Amino acid sequence: MTGFETVLLRVAGTAAGALVKSLLARTPGAGLAADPARPVQRWRRPPAELGDGEMRRLAEALAARLGPECATLPEHERLAALDAAGDAFAALGPLDARSLFAADLDPAALAAALPGPPAGLSPAAGALYGRLVRLCCAHAVEYVTTLPGFGARADVELVRRTGALARSLDRLGATGDGTAYAFEERYAQYIARSHSRLQLFGLTLSRSYQEWPLDVAYISLAVSGEQPLLPGEPEPHRTHVRAEQALAAADRVLLRGPAGSGKSTLVQWLALNAARQSEGPWSTCVPFVLRLRSFTASGDLPLPEDFLRAGAVPLSAPAGWVEDLMLSGRALVLVDGVDEVPQRLRARTETWLRSLVAAFPKARYVVTTRPSAVPEDWLAGLGFAAHSMLPMEQRDIRAFVTHWHAAARADGQEVDAYEASLLEAVSSRRDLARLATNPLMCALLCALNQDRRMQLPRARKELYDAALDMLLVRRDTEREISGVEGVYLTREEQIALLQRFAYWLIRNGQWEAGRDEAVEMVDAWLDSMPQVRSQGGAEQVFTHLLIRSGLLLEPSPGSVTFVHRTFQDYLGAKAAVEARDFGALVKNADDDSWDDVIRMAVGHARPDERAHLLRGLLRRADRVGNAHNRLVLLAAACLEHAPELDPAVRTEIQSHTADLLPPSRFPQAEELARAGELVLDLLPDPAGLTETEAAVTVRTAALVGGPQALGLIARFRTDPRPRVAVELADNWQRFHTSDYVESVLAHAELTTTYVSVYTSEELAHLPLLPHARHISLRDGHWLPDVVVNRPDLEGLTIHRDDQLTDLSPLTALHDLKYLGLYQCPRIEGLGPLSGLPLRSLSLSRIAARVSLAPLATLSSLTSFTLDFKAGIAELSDLPLPSTLESLALFKGAVRVGLDGLERWPELEVLAISGERQAGQLAAQKSVPALRLLQLNGMVVVPSMLVRHQELTDLTLLKCTLGSGLEPLLALPRLTRLVLSFSGGPVDLSPLAPRDDLVVEVYGPNNLLGTELFPPERLRYMS
Repeated sequence: MTGFETVLLRVAGTAAGALVKSLLARTPGAGLAADPARPVQRWRRPPAELGDGEMRRLAEALAARLGPECATLPEHERLAALDAAGDAFAALGPLDARSLFAADLDPAALAAALPGPPAGLSPAAGALYGRLVRLCCAHAVEYVTTLPGFGARADVELVRRTGALARSLDRLGATGDGTAYAFEERYAQYIARSHSRLQLFGLTLSRSYQEWPLDVAYISLAVSGEQPLLPGEPEPHRTHVRAEQALAAADRVLLRGPAGSGKSTLVQWLALNAARQSEGPWSTCVPFVLRLRSFTASGDLPLPEDFLRAGAVPLSAPAGWVEDLMLSGRALVLVDGVDEVPQRLRARTETWLRSLVAAFPKARYVVTTRPSAVPEDWLAGLGFAAHSMLPMEQRDIRAFVTHWHAAARADGQEVDAYEASLLEAVSSRRDLARLATNPLMCALLCALNQDRRMQLPRARKELYDAALDMLLVRRDTEREISGVEGVYLTREEQIALLQRFAYWLIRNGQWEAGRDEAVEMVDAWLDSMPQVRSQGGAEQVFTHLLIRSGLLLEPSPGSVTFVHRTFQDYLGAKAAVEARDFGALVKNADDDSWDDVIRMAVGHARPDERAHLLRGLLRRADRVGNAHNRLVLLAAACLEHAPELDPAVRTEIQSHTADLLPPSRFPQAEELARAGELVLDLLPDPAGLTETEAAVTVRTAALVGGPQALGLIARFRTDPRPRVAVELADNWQRFHTSDYVESVLAHAELTTTYVSVYTSEELAHLPLLPHARHISLRDGHWLPDVVVNRPDLEGLTIHRDDQLTDLSPLTALHDLKYLGLYQCPRIEGLGPLSGLPLRSLSLSRIAARVSLAPLATLSSLTSFTLDFKAGIAELSDLPLPSTLESLALFKGAVRVGLDGLERWPELEVLAISGERQAGQLAAQKSVPALRLLQLNGMVVVPSMLVRHQELTDLTLLKCTLGSGLEPLLALPRLTRLVLSFSGGPVDLSPLAPRDDLVVEVYGPNNLLGTELFPPERLRYMS
C-alpha cells in the first residue's frame, strides 16, 4: 500500500468521525428532515425502537402531507401503497440505533435495503410507495437521533469504528501491497455467508434440506466449567457456564459431548462470529473449519497451506497467508469430530494436533469429540482446557422449543398451539424430559409434535421410527409429491437401501462416502430388489434417496453422508440385527464409535436376540480386563432400549453392575448414569459410605433424574459432610425446583455450603431456605432484594454478571464475611465494601480500572484472592492489613511481582501462578512459615520447595514436573500432596517410603508408580 493510500484512509476515518460528531452536535435530531413527523402520539413515552405500528403511523402521517401527489390516486391505490410500505418495514424488523448505525445513518442506504414496489401496484401507486419509503427512512433516522441515549451510543460506535479502522490500517500496512488484507475480507465474507444458516430438523418438511438463519436457530448451551475460589482447594470448583464463555476463557479447548449435543453447531457459530468480527476474544481471529470426517478416507491431514482446500473453500489465498495468521495468533482453528476418525487413526490425529500446536503456539484451537472417543486429559499436556457439553435442562429445552417455533413462524406457519402444547408436555411428562436432553432430540420432538398433531412418542426407538416415517413417507404423501425423480420407493424399500449404506459406513469406520462409490453399492443392492431396478438405474434411485429421503446430504461435491450421525447409527444397527451380526457387534464393543450402534441394536432385536447380544457383552467384559467396567456399563445402558428381556439376563446385568458400586470417583457418576433408572435400584443408602462415595452417589442419582432419583437423594439430605452437602446444593437445577426444595434443601445442612442460584425460579425459592448462609449468584441476577435482605448472610459469590455496576446494596449485609466477585466486568468500584466485616475477598476477571484502594479499610481481612489485571506491579502495592493469613494470585494476576511478601509475617497459605512468581518466591531472602502452598500452571522443580520446612500441604494444579519428586522427602511435615490436572507424567515412586504422606488425585493425570501405594494413601477424588 502506498503512503498516499494510507493517508487517504486515515483522512477518511477523521472525516467520518467529524461527520458523526457534527450530527451529534445538532439538537434536536440530526436535521435530516424538515418538520419531523412523530411516529408515536405526543402523550406516549418515546420508544427506543420503531416497530411495525410506529412505522405504519409514520407512513400515514407523511402520506397525509403529500396531498397533491396523492390527489390523483384512487383511495384503494393510496391505501395499497401505504400497506405495502408498512409491510416492507415490518419485514425489515424494528429500527433502532444499532440498525441505523449499520446503515451509516444514511436514509438512502436504509431505503436501498427495502424491496421495490410489490407486484400488483399501479405505476402511480408504485411511485407513491417509493416516495413514502424514502421519506419514512429520513424521518426514522431523524427520530432516533433525538433519543436521549443516542449521543452516548454514537460515541461508542465512533470509537469502535475508529478502532476497527486503525486495526485494518495496521494489517494493511503489515501486508505491504494490501493483497492479503483484501483476500481476508473476501474470505470473511465467504465464511459469513456459508456459515450463517443452519439446518433445523423438521421445519418445512416439503424440502429435505431446509436451512435457517443461525442467529434465529442458535441457542446458548451449558458446558462444564471451573471456578477457583480459595487458595488451597485441590481442584477448580465444577460449575456450569455458557459454552461461549468457556471458549472465550481459553486459547485451546477440547469440547466433549455426545451425538446431537450441538458441538458442530457451536463450531459453526464460532466461525460465523469470527468472520463477522463480533465482540469477543475471536473478534480479530480468522476461522478455519476442519471437519475430520473429510480426511478419514484420504488419510492425509492438512497443513496450514491446505486449510482452505480441506474446508472446501473455493478461494485461492495469497502465498503464506494462512501460515502468517497462524504465526501471529490470529488464526482460530476449529477441528470438528475426533470421534469420527477411526480408532486406529486417532494416534495420527493427535500427532497432527501436537505438530500444529508446536509449530504455531499462538493460534487458538477448539477441538470437538464424543466423550467416549478420547479421555478427558487427551490434550491436557498441550494446555487444552477440557469442557463437556451438559444435558439440556428445563430452561434450555424451553429456549430451544421457543427458537424452533419462532423459525417456523418466520416461514409463515401457525404454530402457537403446537408450541404451547409441547412446552407443557416437556414440563409435565418425565418420559419426554428424558428424551429432550440435546438439540437433535428436541428438534425431533418439535417436528413430530407438529406432524402428529401433538401426539408424541414415549420411547427413544419410537421417536426415531416416527421421525423416519415422517421423513420417508408422510412428508411427500401428504403434500402429494411422488415420482419426482421417476422412481416410487416405499418406506421399506428406502430403509432397506439406507440401512445397508449406514452399516457399510460403520463397518468401514467412515462417516462419508464418495458419491460414485455409493451409487455402485446401490447398483449391487438392487439385484435383490427387481421391483426397484425396473423403475430406473442406480444413479436415479440414489438421486431419489439423496433428494427425497431427508436423511442424506452432500457436504461437498462428490461426497455423501447422513444428515446426522444418530440416523446412521440407528439404521446401521437395524441392518446389523437383520443380518444377525451379533458377533460383530460384541467384537466391536471395545470401539467407542460402536456404542450407540449397540444400544440401538438392542432396541431393534427380538427378545431372544437381545438376550444373546447382552450376554455376549457380559462374557466379553469378563474376558477383557482393561475394558471390563466399560462393557458392563454399556450392557446396563442398553436396558433402557429393551422393552422386553429375559429376567435372568436383566438380573445378570444388575449383578455385574452392582459389583462396580458404591462409586468412589466422580467420573464414575456419569458412566453409571448412562445406565438410566436401573442404577437407582442398585445405589446404596448413606450408611457405611465414605464421604466421597456418598457424594458420588448423590451426583449419580442427580444425573439420572426423575422422582425415584429425588427420593434416593432425599435419604442423604441430613448428611453434614462437606462434599455431600456440596452435591446436595449443586443439583437442584436437575429437578423441579419446588420438589427439590421441599424434599432435600429444606432439610439439608447448608450453614457452611454455598447454594448456587442459576434461574429466576431458584431465586424465588430462596426465602424457603432461611438456613442457607452462603449463596452463589450465577449468570446475571444483579443484587436482588431476596439476597441483600438476608442480614444473616455470611458468604456471597457473584459469577458472570455483565450488568452489575454498583455494589452499594451489599452494605445491608452486616454479617458478610466471605465475598467473591467473578467475571463482573462493569463493576465501577469497591468503595461500598469499606464498612463490611469481610474476612475473605476474591476478585476475579473484573475491570482493570477498578482501584484496590478501598481494601485498606478492611481490617478484618485474613484471606485475599487476586485474579485480574489490577493496577499494581508488586505485592507491596496491595493495601491489605498486616494480619493477612492467606493470599492467592491466580492466572489474571500472573504479572504481579512478589516484592513485599514479607509484609505478612502471619501468612500460612499461599497460591502463586507461573514460573516468574515461582522464581521470585525461590529468590526471597526470607519467607513466611507457609503451611500450605499451591502452585498453578507452571513447570515445578521440587528442589526449590525444600526451604519451606513447615509445609504440610502441597497442591500442584495444572503443573508439569521439571524433575523428580525426591526432594519432597526433605519436607518433614508434609502429609498431603494434591495432584490436579497435571500436564505430564508424574512418577510417585520416590514418595512411596513416606508412610505418613497421602496423595490425592483430582481430574485426569498420568501417574507412574501407583502400584507402590496402598489405597488409603492414594485417593482418587474425582
